[in-house]
Amino acid sequence: MSALLFSTLAIMAFSSPASAEIKKTKIAVLDFSTQGEEFSTKDMGKIVSEWLITGLVETGRFDVIERRLLEKIMEEHKLGMSGVVDPSSVAELGKILGVKTVVSGTILGFEGTVEINARLISVDTGSIIAAEKVHASSATRLNDLVSQITEKIVLAFPLEGYIIQRNGNKVTIDLGKRMGVKPGMEFVAFREGKVLKHPKTGEVLDVETIVIGEIEITDARDKTSTATILKELKDGSIEYGAMVRSSTKGQAVTMDQDDNFKPAKKKKEEPKDEGEPGAKPKVRVPAPTF
Repeated sequence: MSALLFSTLAIMAFSSPASAEIKKTKIAVLDFSTQGEEFSTKDMGKIVSEWLITGLVETGRFDVIERRLLEKIMEEHKLGMSGVVDPSSVAELGKILGVKTVVSGTILGFEGTVEINARLISVDTGSIIAAEKVHASSATRLNDLVSQITEKIVLAFPLEGYIIQRNGNKVTIDLGKRMGVKPGMEFVAFREGKVLKHPKTGEVLDVETIVIGEIEITDARDKTSTATILKELKDGSIEYGAMVRSSTKGQAVTMDQDDNFKPAKKKKEEPKDEGEPGAKPKVRVPAPTF
């Protein structure tokens, strides 16, 4: 069996999800290169790469190529484990691994501080589609920096799903813990508008997005989650079939500043019977005496 065929079969075995309906973003993480001042451990780039892989897998959002398999394939095709940023190398790597995005980066030490730079590289174009950096005053906090980078990378891949049920001020979405959804996460609810086509070629370039509200996750189960409606364009805007996308800080601020969005109305509670916890004592008016 040829080395290339073996590699291809191995990738298929490692990348097949346990459940076909769960679609995760498939990425590869290269070893980070070190620059500037020397670190106490010369394998710091490999260590940071391992930490980042673990962090991305733990989010439940990514299908990350196993590092040893990645090393084997890159060795076979004479590609370096770090610094593969030229378009031809990235495109070749993407075709072999079946990924759309490659994570590369550097660890920079200077004047007693440490900075981690991470870049998300598109396999199709070989260009950097997003770049993030974090820094600290000491290398002892390197693990914390990797956690921060992980969170920033997650924001570059928003989750998308659908409203599958609404009951009063509560909704259920088709995303759960298996996709990394957790209580406290916020999602923007939207619907699609006009299809934007190129006037000459007729190619579909984009689809208009109309934001209709914002929800916050209160309970996450395996495949679904329950959320509370925080804002909506008008009563009933967020309904069955509406789409949701994990929101960023910028989206939330925009909605807060838009007077068209009103806080969702809270369901009026029925008065409690006297004697129940939290019930207000009834005011008894004495009967008139004549």
